[in-house]
Amino acid sequence: MSIAQSTRKHDAGRIPGAWACPSVLEVRVQIALSPTKPMFFAVHGAYATAPNVGTVASALFTSISSAWSTNLASLMATTTIFQNVFCRDMANPNNPVFTGTGTAIPGTSASIAMPPGAALVLTEQIQGRGRGMKGRIYLGGFATNADAGGGIPSAAAVTGMGAFGTALLNALSAQGLTACVAQAPRAAYLGVTGTSHAARGSINPSTGTHVQVSTYSFVDQRWNSQRRRAQP
Repeated sequence: MSIAQSTRKHDAGRIPGAWACPSVLEVRVQIALSPTKPMFFAVHGAYATAPNVGTVASALFTSISSAWSTNLASLMATTTIFQNVFCRDMANPNNPVFTGTGTAIPGTSASIAMPPGAALVLTEQIQGRGRGMKGRIYLGGFATNADAGGGIPSAAAVTGMGAFGTALLNALSAQGLTACVAQAPRAAYLGVTGTSHAARGSINPSTGTHVQVSTYSFVDQRWNSQRRRAQP
């Protein structure tokens, strides 16, 4: 049987529909840029024993919000608010989402807010090699005291982002979770240029895999853009 080949408009390796990722917890963080515009970032944690997801969600709210408050809040506009942490066990795509309990935390910078699309990025450094293996965490809501001009963040922002990445890794570890990148299953396919790519995970049932993260690092020390956040 021939292997499908991708085109610039079609990803031949993509398997549509919901998928599971055994022994992995999805952690999704919600931060408000304004009363009507939330932003989200997600990380994943692998577990050896299935945890109480609701308890973990609340514990992670406490630790991640504390790390955000300590390292980034002074660089965030007062309209930027750390709001929620959501957790879901990915062992089954139908598992419920649990919301952590905690008090929302606003930014404390006296400076004006930067454009909503402006973001700094943490790179998920993984213990493996291969195209598409790393993850990225976009953080926005900064005020102008985080900007050094010329597309470069301030020294305080560089320090704060690095410290937040370390604290995020430690927050997962404290809950018995090993930081990882969850990867969707993919069918074997040929790339646009004809390169052969092996299948990943299981097609039936649709089950993904994960690869361990060693650090959340502030490697790309410049301003990036999330265009959708700049839209009305």
